[in-house]
Amino acid sequence: MMSDLQIDSSGKSINPRQRTFLRIWSAGLILVLFVIGWSKVSPLRQHKQESVERHRARMSRNEEEFGTTAPDSSLPENAQPIPVTVGFYLDRISNLSVRDVSWTVDFYVWFRWTGDSIEPGNDFHVIDGWIESKVKEKEELNGDEHYERYRVIATITEPFNVSRFPLDEHLLTIKIENPLYQRDQMVFVPDLDNTSTSSRLKVPAYELRGTELIEKPHSYKTTLGDPRLPAGVKSNYSQARLGIGLHRVGWGYFFKMFQALYVALMIAMLAMFIKPTNVDPRFGLGIGGLFAAVANSYATSSLIPDTGIMTLADMVNGVGVWMILLTVIQSTVSLHIYERLGAEELSRRFDRISFMILAVGCISINLAMPVAAHS
Repeated sequence: MMSDLQIDSSGKSINPRQRTFLRIWSAGLILVLFVIGWSKVSPLRQHKQESVERHRARMSRNEEEFGTTAPDSSLPENAQPIPVTVGFYLDRISNLSVRDVSWTVDFYVWFRWTGDSIEPGNDFHVIDGWIESKVKEKEELNGDEHYERYRVIATITEPFNVSRFPLDEHLLTIKIENPLYQRDQMVFVPDLDNTSTSSRLKVPAYELRGTELIEKPHSYKTTLGDPRLPAGVKSNYSQARLGIGLHRVGWGYFFKMFQALYVALMIAMLAMFIKPTNVDPRFGLGIGGLFAAVANSYATSSLIPDTGIMTLADMVNGVGVWMILLTVIQSTVSLHIYERLGAEELSRRFDRISFMILAVGCISINLAMPVAAHS
């Protein structure tokens, strides 16, 4: 087909065959960009929806969470569990590391109950973490009514979902149980009126989206060796769960992370304004941009844990690499048209059309990805 594009030695006009070639190239380039964009945007929308569903399940009293034992909210017929009112005051989050999948929190927790048959604050645990410090700050007894308040510093491991990093949002959860009492003996009752967070609570790069406190049954696929339970019966405990929503503030962090990549993309596209026979700058800009894109990919990967999923950051870097590759392919074809076929005017139009399509496609894809992940 390329031989059909050759024209008179002046190279000042294009013929119908050459116009057909430009139309085919344009349509093919648009199709390639559409496929690249769809393959990136569609998974991000799915990740967003999955995140919403996962967060709702975590803060739903009876809904099963993915990868966990289904909660059993039923109680034996003769069970008379003692209700224990529990509340939280979140003072500060001193450290949060997405890469290390952990965060450290300083909070107050209190218990109110009636009777002397249980001591809910005696040996409570923080699930999916460990207590660095636990101090009983206050204890009161008013007749049969007990009140205890503890100050706790705990480090919690959190399976952060980084599929939409760096426009990620998270639901941090503080989960406490007392292994001394099963749910048919003691049930937590959320103190919704008094649970709150400190006005000093700040998490760098994130904004607090409010808190929610629930009681959720937590079942284990074992009796934990309890001789009071028959074999094969699940151990079932009452869990007080405080959820803290976090989301990224604005797109500043996103653009700061990828500004070098975007500059590399613009430089690579500027090659289409250089005469194809000036091989060094024409191809050097694209190759240099490719190295910059790869370096940016390594830099962003170091900020998150190693996972088997493509994050938003990986997709943005991947699109950048593909766009730069397309500019190099375009330069190769333009050089062939200009030097081997002598079609100078066709080469110039080929460069202009390619630049417009690639520029519009690049901008559209790079806007659609963060919108799909953040909306």
